[in-house]
Amino acid sequence: MTLTSKMTSKKLIKTTGTIIVNKKAESVFDFFANPSNDNLWRTEINKSTLDGILQLGVTISEYSYLSKKAPNNLTELKCVHFDRNKLAIFETPDNAQFYLKSQRQVKAISDNTTEIIYSLTFDIGLVKYALGFALPKFIVSFKADSDIKKYLRQLKTQLDNN
Repeated sequence: MTLTSKMTSKKLIKTTGTIIVNKKAESVFDFFANPSNDNLWRTEINKSTLDGILQLGVTISEYSYLSKKAPNNLTELKCVHFDRNKLAIFETPDNAQFYLKSQRQVKAISDNTTEIIYSLTFDIGLVKYALGFALPKFIVSFKADSDIKKYLRQLKTQLDNN
């Protein structure tokens, strides 16, 4: 089964959030695009490690607290697109139990103002795995939209303090 057919056979949740920060795009990208910083702004992340420098092809091991049932869930991701100071995309490999895609984009608005665009796409089956029961897609979407806004506010706070 190809990734495309695997994705179409599953229910995917997609959410995107944006926020403006008063920092240079280069420094925003260096922090935001690097998953090893995720535990500083994404509450469920215990830690993320990279098997090399942040570039196309690097593998990320993301350990996250999903629930008491899954307190240190490991998700392996690959950097499938990397355009320095603009866009980094991380995606689970074809053999992953649950599909996940994280897209991190920055756009310079002016010399010291940057727009951050953060998009997540994930298999709703991950929620059922973490909780032990399924939730309706609209509830998971609502929670994902709420979480991405919280993540971006926390990211802005981290960037403002550095």
